[in-house]
Amino acid sequence: MPRVEFIEHIDAPAQKVWDFISNLDRVPEWVTLTKEMHFVSDRPPKEGTVYRELTEVAGIATETEWRISAFDPPHRQVHETEETMLSAVLTMAVELEGDGARLLHRSNFKMMPKVRPLGWLIERLFGQPITESELSQTVQNAKRIIEAEHEPG
Repeated sequence: MPRVEFIEHIDAPAQKVWDFISNLDRVPEWVTLTKEMHFVSDRPPKEGTVYRELTEVAGIATETEWRISAFDPPHRQVHETEETMLSAVLTMAVELEGDGARLLHRSNFKMMPKVRPLGWLIERLFGQPITESELSQTVQNAKRIIEAEHEPG
């Protein structure tokens, strides 16, 4: 299962970072491929929350259902999906780091999990490079927004 991981220092309190990444309504603001959130079963989110998001990759829109399988405020949350085209585990963790916080954003995924080796080929040719690029931008978006909202004055 391919793994893509980014770690970023954010100049804001860890609780502020946690609150931001835990607000599912704000996901389209910072997660690059997410266009809309279509459903969230629980607010605030917790272990067991289910949500659906509309994503767009290479001009193709897809709705994916996710379930929060672990939610340990203000440290770690894990989101999972098991669909025909994608099986994935998304982990986000927040730790104190100096005067700010460290955000870890990790994606373990499998494209077309029931159609191997075609899925493996798609992962290598398209999935891995797209995920690396988009996840890098997603983490940078979170950093930019959180730090801008944390600036005094």
